[in-house]
Amino acid sequence: MVKPLRFSFSYLPELAGTLLVPLLIVLLCLPLRDWISPTDVAMLQLLWVAWQAQHYGWRWASLTTLVSVLILNWCFVPPYYTFDVHDASFFISFVVMVVLGLLISLLSDQSKQQLKRLRYAMSQTRGMYMLAKGLGQRQNWSQQCAYAAKLLSRRLGATVQVVQGQEPTAVAEQAVLAVGSPASAWILVPPCFLSSHATLLHTAQSLLAQSYAQLELREKAQQDRVTAQLEQQKAMLLRSLSHDLRTPLATIMGASSMLADPELQLSTAQRQQQAQNIYQQSQILNQHFEKVLELSKAQLTGHQIQLTDFSSDDLVAGALARRGEKATELTASLHCSAAESLSGDLELLEIALANMLENALYHGAAPFELQMGHKGSAFYIRLTNAVNDQAPSNRDKGHGLGINICRAVAGLHQGSFELQSSPKLQQITAVLEWPR
Repeated sequence: MVKPLRFSFSYLPELAGTLLVPLLIVLLCLPLRDWISPTDVAMLQLLWVAWQAQHYGWRWASLTTLVSVLILNWCFVPPYYTFDVHDASFFISFVVMVVLGLLISLLSDQSKQQLKRLRYAMSQTRGMYMLAKGLGQRQNWSQQCAYAAKLLSRRLGATVQVVQGQEPTAVAEQAVLAVGSPASAWILVPPCFLSSHATLLHTAQSLLAQSYAQLELREKAQQDRVTAQLEQQKAMLLRSLSHDLRTPLATIMGASSMLADPELQLSTAQRQQQAQNIYQQSQILNQHFEKVLELSKAQLTGHQIQLTDFSSDDLVAGALARRGEKATELTASLHCSAAESLSGDLELLEIALANMLENALYHGAAPFELQMGHKGSAFYIRLTNAVNDQAPSNRDKGHGLGINICRAVAGLHQGSFELQSSPKLQQITAVLEWPR
């Protein structure tokens, strides 16, 4: 049903274009009535009808057509200043003019509506593109929800909320759209936009659900990688333990069997030497068991690490406290960089740094330069010491197990551990890096 026109002061431009402009065209052409034909004036009036249809719609354009025909008949068709039409050709011209005016009005209005729908579709498409691009650039679910709410609010010109967690209680003047199944978030939007922007809102639902599923898959893949690395680290630690424990154990068994053999005559000096060997190898075994206990306390076999923010000074203090009597010797020749903010599993990193310092003390020479901080997208711990040519080269003092522990801690942080040797500078650098 066509709504009737409501005349008010807000329609003054439309009324002026409908009543005054056709009259003005005829009045301007009236002095030239003897030189131009009514058809020429009708063409000018149809031109104005097309303009009216483009700017104010087909209803005002149709009314302009009827007013134009009446004024043209009044001023340019003999007998002048009457509505009588004595010539049938003029009557046909008026009918054609009315039909053309109405046709121009309808076609112009259709093109206007198509243009409006095209602009709406382009706006919706741009909104969907920006939403998909923005969600892809954000790796955090909370950030994605906040971006979606901000973009939808800007595109719709109203407040839109994206709520995580449980379904929100009934909100006045708000429609609730579930994201995903089961729902991972909820979109709160005024009900009036459900029909006018249905495509954009449904696309936002779908994109958010896909982003959440992608984040879940990424997190599961990350957990699977950590699990595989844990299994690899456990196998590596078992191989290292098997080697590092068997050597001192074999020495203890051999020395003790010699002391226990009644047929073997040993001097007092020989017995003391074998007892000394047993004591030394027992200390090595004790060190190995302490490292194993460290691994057990740090729960290296777990699937999650506890990430916290801490200062590098706290890390150094904790690592030195784990080495007890060796802390005094290390502190005397240890030069640390200025305090920096780090992030990671503090207990695991304390274990790794304690083993780095212990290896440097056993197999290197002072001074020990310790640098910690972040560079680019990674944190790092870098320990540099001079080469000790007289240091023992075997692994019986736990050197190999300490390196494997550092590699295990680095692997749990998705990082790496390397020993870098510089023969020219006579230095060895141990570097542990992990992403921020």
